[in-house]
Amino acid sequence: MLRLAKLHENDLLPTSQTVYFTQNKLYSDDYKLLELDQHLLEELKEGQTLYIKGDDDENAVLCSGTRTYDLSGAETSNSLLLVQDMHFFDDLKDEKERSCKKITVSGIFYEYLSVTSSKPHLKKLMDLLNKSVYKGPEREYEIKEENLFSYEDLNNTVQASEKELKEILRTLNVVTIKSKIRLLDVEYHFRALSYMLKLIEENSWNLDEIDYEETLTSLKDIVPEEILISLFDKYTEESKIVDGLQLYSYRESEICRFFAQILLYGAGKFNLDEFLQAWRESVPEGMIPDEELLYGIAIIDRKSEPNIISAFPEENLSEDINERFNMLFKAREKWSVPEITPYIQRLTTQKMDVNALLAKFARASTVEGVKYYSAKHAK
Repeated sequence: MLRLAKLHENDLLPTSQTVYFTQNKLYSDDYKLLELDQHLLEELKEGQTLYIKGDDDENAVLCSGTRTYDLSGAETSNSLLLVQDMHFFDDLKDEKERSCKKITVSGIFYEYLSVTSSKPHLKKLMDLLNKSVYKGPEREYEIKEENLFSYEDLNNTVQASEKELKEILRTLNVVTIKSKIRLLDVEYHFRALSYMLKLIEENSWNLDEIDYEETLTSLKDIVPEEILISLFDKYTEESKIVDGLQLYSYRESEICRFFAQILLYGAGKFNLDEFLQAWRESVPEGMIPDEELLYGIAIIDRKSEPNIISAFPEENLSEDINERFNMLFKAREKWSVPEITPYIQRLTTQKMDVNALLAKFARASTVEGVKYYSAKHAK
């Protein structure tokens, strides 16, 4: 064997491996080669499961427990050989006796599955949830059973990791009813939350002394308990304990932001001063609306006279990053970093944060010491 290979024994380790090709289905499709980055490799080493998700009309994605990857076919000009029990230098360096082992190539590949870190694909999530929007118990007769989905149903179907799915569900106005995830109708959401907030005045509660049990007891006859529990979890946080009773406070920013959305809902454009006045009067006494809470849900035109505010929700923008930037710069010529961040935050990846996205897809300029971003190729 050494003579055939034109090698000298002193040039080799004691153990040599000779490679032969199988005579059985060398170019078989029984196996697919999958590219792994360090994260995916560690997941498999730890015994975790990777999932391929996607219907026939979707591009496939690969999901770990925490990340989503776009999955695509790739070609290589090099032959990739599939072998079993091949040994490498570190495995053989300590062997002393001369030996020759036979290694069989089970397959030859010129294609493999390539992975690219991406954001979750969420269009299907909204498509599914929009089939069963909860508008109150009196409207439940309109909902078909086959359009109701549990968390497990969504996790099996939506092209996102479990961690990412949980994070996006926390940002949506969803409730769990009889183990099914439901979007909450805007008008019903407002009605139920208004009942809850009205108890502050009726019971002369301080903003950080909200009683959970009293809230449920007072309203369970007019709002289903599951809705009350979901909204309480969404809008409150623990504040203090008085006489052994855990009390809560409403998250001021969440409440103010939702009331801004309600005022803008279906209104089109709004005189800014009139909007700000209505906004201040709509929230519970003691809460103070901040214009920064409007980032991601509205844009303000300060060049018009009078100033105008318009609804511009992030969830209405395209999932395609190029199209999203086109929509942003069509709606407004220049954006400051705080204003544009909520509109592109969801498209960031491990390697591309907000600043990197702006550097790639927009052009920076400075006006009176403030950095702004505009369309990359704008005149």
